[in-house]
Amino acid sequence: MRRALLAVERGVDESEALELMESADYEVVEIVPVRKIGEGRTGISTGKAEEISERAKEAGVDAIAVYGRLSSSQAFNLMKESGVDVVDRDKLILEIFALRARTPEAKLQVKMAELTYELPRLRELIRRIRMGEQPGLYGYGEYEVERHYDHVRKLRIRIGRELRKYSRHREVQRQGRRRWGMPVVSLAGYTGAGKTTLFNALSKERRPVTGHAFTTLTTTTRTMWLGGDRHALLTDTVGFLSGLPHYMIEAFKSTLEELKYADVVLLIVDASEDPAVVRRKYETSMEILQELSVEPPRVLQVLNKVDRVGMDGVVKVAAELGMRDYVVISAKERLGMDELRRNVLRILEAEERQEATASPEAGAV
Repeated sequence: MRRALLAVERGVDESEALELMESADYEVVEIVPVRKIGEGRTGISTGKAEEISERAKEAGVDAIAVYGRLSSSQAFNLMKESGVDVVDRDKLILEIFALRARTPEAKLQVKMAELTYELPRLRELIRRIRMGEQPGLYGYGEYEVERHYDHVRKLRIRIGRELRKYSRHREVQRQGRRRWGMPVVSLAGYTGAGKTTLFNALSKERRPVTGHAFTTLTTTTRTMWLGGDRHALLTDTVGFLSGLPHYMIEAFKSTLEELKYADVVLLIVDASEDPAVVRRKYETSMEILQELSVEPPRVLQVLNKVDRVGMDGVVKVAAELGMRDYVVISAKERLGMDELRRNVLRILEAEERQEATASPEAGAV
């Protein structure tokens, strides 16, 4: 485990930053509040950069983690001033992805995101070498860096081709499911909301639940019972996170697209958290679903962890979020599962009636 100093903007949720640091196997030795991240030559004020650099040396940390997005130039400047590695929020998330990736497709998706992150940093490194600077902890020559830059560009192209093959394979699978007539129910929600726990409850699986961010990076599909003789395919997907850059969403697009083609999307919300945190995570989730062109009538809001806050607490959360159509559950305690199944079936039957009405045969005499 690496030891790190963590810089967080005042007013930002420290708990999420600490959760991500732990998920990336960092030990946070100190949290340093800063006024603003992303401005100036180091991404933080000159005085605060000097203070953090001094504290990092005194504590003997391996890295300075800045919980925000730094430009290539800012990261190099802070690294040069502090003498230790600098990890911004994007890099932190990528490190978690790399730890969690298990399947060949997930590893390719993570690699694509990593290379996209690396390219502007390589350009900055080349610029600094040409200016005669010693760029922080790196001692590469211009020729070696330019060769590596070309290698990264070509590797991104090759990985892009491979990911498109996976995407085509998914489309073939979706066509097979449509011919089979089995509806698809997909789980969505902020990372840590309890999607995998609910997946296990509905599918009778025993997938590992770690309590860390991004337990799931690939889609897993199993059969779930809806009642009577009705069944559906249940799919678990990668969790959401606020402030994800477009290139990360793009790298996992083929995985996230499962949500777009699902017959029902269960949006899992952790109702046990602070109301302001619940709102931020819920709004982030809704924005991502909108970006993926998921149709609102197919989305069912699922308020999880009623065992922690009670029914009154969950109803209050729903009212504050303006929810009208929602289901209350505890995935861990298996509470509300029958009600959840009934509501999934209700949405599916409404879609089936709509399709039957719109069918050309419906108007035939």
